[in-house]
Amino acid sequence: MNRELLNRGLGAQRRSALVWGGALLVLTVSVLAVWPSMSESGSLDALVSGMSPELIAALGLEQFGSAAGFLNGNLYALFFPLLFAVLGIMHMNALTAGDEDAGRLELLLALPISRVSVYLNRFIAVVLVLAAITMLVGGAVGIGAMTLDMDLDITGVVAATLSIFLLAVFHAALALALAGLGLRAVAVLAGSLGVLVLGYVASTLLPLIDSLDGVAAASPWHWALGEQPLENGFDGTGIALLLGGQLILLVVGLVAVRRRTIRTA
Repeated sequence: MNRELLNRGLGAQRRSALVWGGALLVLTVSVLAVWPSMSESGSLDALVSGMSPELIAALGLEQFGSAAGFLNGNLYALFFPLLFAVLGIMHMNALTAGDEDAGRLELLLALPISRVSVYLNRFIAVVLVLAAITMLVGGAVGIGAMTLDMDLDITGVVAATLSIFLLAVFHAALALALAGLGLRAVAVLAGSLGVLVLGYVASTLLPLIDSLDGVAAASPWHWALGEQPLENGFDGTGIALLLGGQLILLVVGLVAVRRRTIRTA
């Protein structure tokens, strides 16, 4: 039964996953394709020369002329973490609160299946889709870096890609927790995306104010990317915080959905 639940969760995401995976792969290849001409012309540093140091740091554009800085500024500092997290939130929301709003979850739970099994298998299905797309995009970056002779540590690529994956899973777990508490799909989406945006602001923009520079430490974005994994490799503390946060949110969602009444369509 668990295998069937997992297969159904994967099947429900198939079309969207193909679209998202293709779009992210195109984005990755497009960014990598402009690296040779931009690096040879020496124009990369000139692009950010007029910005303040604080703004450059906030946007992840430090050392923009280097391979790591180029990938950070164009992919890893904002676009990858944002897009992967949105993907996780949307899929998790659709498979939990979305199905409940549409009345499909009630029909499924009329069978001899526990709510915890349904939610847990759907969470695993979302994680597997995120993992597949993450490996696709991370592999494209690694292969592209070697093909283009980019001065880039592959360990850093693995560490940064893993951090982005864990950040996406964290926000998917948040969506599951909100759905488990009984929020409707619109509220789950708004709440999860709100936390995602606030986390980015807390990690990158609020530290520009001296009195608020400590706020970043509470942001999942900072846990994932605060130590610049693309340049510095794995951050054990950040990974542990993301995994711990995911576990707490998952438990909250599973316990809550087990105890409440499922809405009818």
